[in-house]
Amino acid sequence: MPSEECAYAIECMAGNSVAHLKLRLGILTSRFRAHHPLKACPECMQEDVLKTGWAYWHLEHQYPGVWACTKHSRLLLASTLKATGVHRFQWTLPRLEELTDENDFNAQDNAQEMPQHRLLSLARLIEALVQTGANKPLSMPALYLVYRDNLASRGWITKSGSLRMNEISKEFLQHAEPLRLVYEFQGLPRNTKEAFAMLGRMLRPPRTGTHPLRHIVMIDWLFDGAAPFYEAYRCLERKITSQVPDVVAEPKEDSRRIELHKLLTIDKLSARAAAQAMSIDTQTVLMWARQMGLNTPTRAKKMSTALTIKVVSALRKGVDKKEVVRQSGLSESTVNRVLLSDRDLHQAWQAARVDQARQRARQAWLALLDPGQDSGVKWMRSLEPQAYAWLYRNDRVWLNAHKPTAVSVRDVAKKSAVDWSSRDVQLSAEVRRVALRLLIDNKVNHLFFWQLYQHIPELKAKRSVLHRLPLTRAAIDDVLKAKSPLEAGLWESA
Repeated sequence: MPSEECAYAIECMAGNSVAHLKLRLGILTSRFRAHHPLKACPECMQEDVLKTGWAYWHLEHQYPGVWACTKHSRLLLASTLKATGVHRFQWTLPRLEELTDENDFNAQDNAQEMPQHRLLSLARLIEALVQTGANKPLSMPALYLVYRDNLASRGWITKSGSLRMNEISKEFLQHAEPLRLVYEFQGLPRNTKEAFAMLGRMLRPPRTGTHPLRHIVMIDWLFDGAAPFYEAYRCLERKITSQVPDVVAEPKEDSRRIELHKLLTIDKLSARAAAQAMSIDTQTVLMWARQMGLNTPTRAKKMSTALTIKVVSALRKGVDKKEVVRQSGLSESTVNRVLLSDRDLHQAWQAARVDQARQRARQAWLALLDPGQDSGVKWMRSLEPQAYAWLYRNDRVWLNAHKPTAVSVRDVAKKSAVDWSSRDVQLSAEVRRVALRLLIDNKVNHLFFWQLYQHIPELKAKRSVLHRLPLTRAAIDDVLKAKSPLEAGLWESA
């Protein structure tokens, strides 16, 4: 993260409000959620009691993505408190009766074993990244180049520099799929299509940030631990540094213009002679001289006085340079010299071009506004994407004042990008299995909703959309009404 973003996050957490912090950190849009339960290792707890008299939370166990104790090589247990809102404002220390294997149900449902060795190597990697990154954070542009160098060594980049995305996506999906057994890694790709999309963003020059877990899994996939990764990273840094030429103490542009002014006014050199004396292009000398208000004699060419007036007039009105070339018969480089030699003319041309672009975008948008009042911004944007983009970036106040009337979601048949039916079936089955186990293991006659979402963190996040999940809602109603473990037998088939 940029240093100013880190400072902002620290100020929020040390202050009175963390409003919008999850959004700025990219958590809300990452698909990894913000469910970060406290975690502990039972063997560490025993050692803590013997050494200090009580067990305490170990910092390295709390890092996102860490689900194994690197000291004892065993999986961590998660606290059922805090993260689900229970006792969230109370101080608490780790106690075995309040810890559970948060990922146990998920592993059983998928009939796969927990990838313990994978989680252990991942925990070692994360600890090393955090320890080293505290002193020297990773550079995003360099990280992107490290990925590409590794892929090239595997033969996944063509000679022309194109990525073999189909092969890369399949290999990455095979690596990431076992990690999805852990709730925290549910945001990883589920299929090759999602892997293709994720890798497409991460293997190209970065424009925006992304969740650290994606980079951690990438490094875990491409490198065998932190040591090989940092070796490749530092090797790339040295390579980049060696390719950067030594900076020569060269006069600033202002001092070069002063030197040119002296050559032209005191030494009375021609533009060509001054260019040779300063080892720069003659046209650069002419352009700088005109910007400084100096008249330099030039050879008579096609640029007559009448033609110059015509070209300048057209440029001042914002006529496109290619159109000026067509009308005047001059070369494009000549038109560019005329434009760049006069700062006021250049500014006037730019202002006129912006004004023309504004008028075109506004007219295109207004042409859709009346017939599109009932269709919404999204429909209008799909018809005029360029006009919308220009107005959004350069004329947003006007755009906000000229939008169609908001249409209620209930009045518009929208096709959701989420497969709610599939999600409903999976979540309802999860609710029934968790309830069955809680009733049998805890020997209770009644369940509460908070007990369910302690073991199914995703359920808490879906409370506001249960109307889209009728099977899940029915399953919750059924298990909360159960008065004895015997009724759990009704759910085994689910």
